[in-house]
Amino acid sequence: MLLLAATSPGYAQLKDSLKISDMTMPTAPGLILADKAPAAIDKPVNPKAFGISLLNLWQGGAVEVTPYWLTNKPGLTFERYLNNHFPILQTFNVSAATFKTDTSTSLSAGFRTQVFRFFYRKNRDAMLKKKQEIIDLLSVSPDQLDTVAIARKNAELRAMFDVQRNQGLVIVELAGALAGDAPNNRFKNLSTSRSGIWTNIRWAPGNFPLDFVALGRYTWSNTPADSNLLDYGMSVNYQKGRFDLSAEYVNRHDLKNAINYDRLAFIANFMINDSFYAVAAFGKNFDKQNNILAVFGVKFALSRERLKL
Repeated sequence: MLLLAATSPGYAQLKDSLKISDMTMPTAPGLILADKAPAAIDKPVNPKAFGISLLNLWQGGAVEVTPYWLTNKPGLTFERYLNNHFPILQTFNVSAATFKTDTSTSLSAGFRTQVFRFFYRKNRDAMLKKKQEIIDLLSVSPDQLDTVAIARKNAELRAMFDVQRNQGLVIVELAGALAGDAPNNRFKNLSTSRSGIWTNIRWAPGNFPLDFVALGRYTWSNTPADSNLLDYGMSVNYQKGRFDLSAEYVNRHDLKNAINYDRLAFIANFMINDSFYAVAAFGKNFDKQNNILAVFGVKFALSRERLKL
């Protein structure tokens, strides 16, 4: 989200920067691996410097960190951000998650990063044009500033920038997680149970209200009794205002027993403000029985993603 401080006391410090943010905050890969996340297919977005997630009345939660954004990046310009096609370090995020069942506690660690990002040239040029308009607005002496006009123009440019930044792009994200269980909720019983690696490929066509995410995931068990699984599916996403709505379908193939399962879910994200998000999901989960999916959660984020104009 574009943030200009032309009418605030901090204008002198923020006049040449903008902030990138999204209507959603990703879920920790460890919760996705355990099928405890609101969405099995996460839309690749800009990661937060630090985030906390709490799901279903605190039955599960996660902590996430993106090391790159823990410090300010005064040398990272808007052009460099748009032209960085391999933002691996910029988007590398690590997380730890936990959730409880009636008889055990599960712990997991995970990572995610964007290995490829590409903005359509038309959209990239449009965003650079908007950036120049912002600079022109601010390139006057303080006594000549028309704060009312700047505030109005700022709102127009911010809305246009958010649309352009989320249309006409392709992102390939790589994620993975390792999970362990502690039967009887005893730490000494903790042992690894399942691992997984997957990719999310996001395509947001230009001048189109929907974007699409394709999933391919392979998970393997660390215990001989369990099966290895292959998941593949797609989600359709629609963003309007502070809402991000999605519908997803995932097919799961049990490689050991040659059985297929599927998941169909509808997910709603709402950005309360730049730091707080609410998420809810309802649908059918993979299990053959007890497969009603109903998840509600809140997410808190600290964000330092500022770009220099």
